[in-house]
Amino acid sequence: MDETLKAFRKEVRKDVYKAIDGERDYQQKWEDAESKGKHETGAFILFMEHYLKEARRLESTLENGGNGVPASHHLGRDVRPEGSLDFVRKVTALGVACMEQNGAPQREALA
Repeated sequence: MDETLKAFRKEVRKDVYKAIDGERDYQQKWEDAESKGKHETGAFILFMEHYLKEARRLESTLENGGNGVPASHHLGRDVRPEGSLDFVRKVTALGVACMEQNGAPQREALA
């Protein structure tokens, strides 16, 4: 792979991880206040399915047109241009929370 492309992807990934980390910080506030944050893997899967369903619904609407209707709009908050990507961030952070609480199996190295 081209070294320039590798460097670009690494920089983009930093931004992605920053967004996920910020979402985890946000989620943690609610976890600590409501449930002490401990859930089994199955509960996380249900939470993630809920938000993925919302993302699919947004993606299937004409008014979404390229991520135009944000997740926050449906919560009565300010409209943001990211749309269903808000849900992708939430789901990804929920996956991180699940692995924080229930283990993070490593991928086996390719031979």
